[in-house]
Amino acid sequence: MKPRILVADDDSDLRRVVRGILEPLGHVLEARDGAEALRLFRVEKPVVMLLDIVMPEMSGIEVLQTARELAPTLPVLMLTGEADLAMARLALEHGARAYITKPFDPQVLHDEVRRLVEGADGGEKTPSGRPWRVRR
Repeated sequence: MKPRILVADDDSDLRRVVRGILEPLGHVLEARDGAEALRLFRVEKPVVMLLDIVMPEMSGIEVLQTARELAPTLPVLMLTGEADLAMARLALEHGARAYITKPFDPQVLHDEVRRLVEGADGGEKTPSGRPWRVRR
């Protein structure tokens, strides 16, 4: 069975683009807001979650906090328009493994998610030893 990858973003066009980039890596699940992301997370048990920060119902940071309480080793990538270093730090403090800002390079997104999917079972860190990355 293909690994499940959950993408939560309120922009349907962006979800469609991300789904196209990530489909070779696994089965892509889509959520349009934070509350739906948590519902899908609980039912589908994805191996990786991608979260926007600014979403209706619950922010990506709130979803990250809840998901990490339920699954402490779950790799989470923040995919957001928030290029603020303080926001990236907050995401790191709550357990995000990567932080990519929009607009993003599709290959960078693919490679980061592939790295997270491959390391999902062991909770691996990046090759440099950092537990996360900020990338464009």
